[in-house]
Amino acid sequence: MTLELSKKQPLIKILLWIGAVFFLLEFFLHFFGLEPLEHDKIFISTHDRYIAAYALTLSSLSILVSTNLKKYKELFMLTMAMMLVGLIIGTMIAFEGGYSGLFPVVDLDEQLGGLGTLFIIWYFSTLACWYLKK
Repeated sequence: MTLELSKKQPLIKILLWIGAVFFLLEFFLHFFGLEPLEHDKIFISTHDRYIAAYALTLSSLSILVSTNLKKYKELFMLTMAMMLVGLIIGTMIAFEGGYSGLFPVVDLDEQLGGLGTLFIIWYFSTLACWYLKK
């Protein structure tokens, strides 16, 4: 059973916009070292500003891809590959013990675990919608 492309495009566009909003929020959290998720306690200006640039780039690319899925299919794959790299790095940080051993944080590692799980669900849902739209 296959659905027409036009019937599935809205879901992938919504998912891309959700991802864009997530990365835009990450941009502000990292660029300014804001308090939510204890970012203020782990803020290192050089490190966090690079993460902010990465997040702003992924947010912008997600929005651009959502404007024309057919035209930007290669850009979608590249963007998702960049997100996968971030996911792998985040997983490595978690397996190395998180941030509590390095910074005076209380709840950050636990909160990031939940956030990471939501990101994984979003990531694979977005990929599935992309491939099922064809």
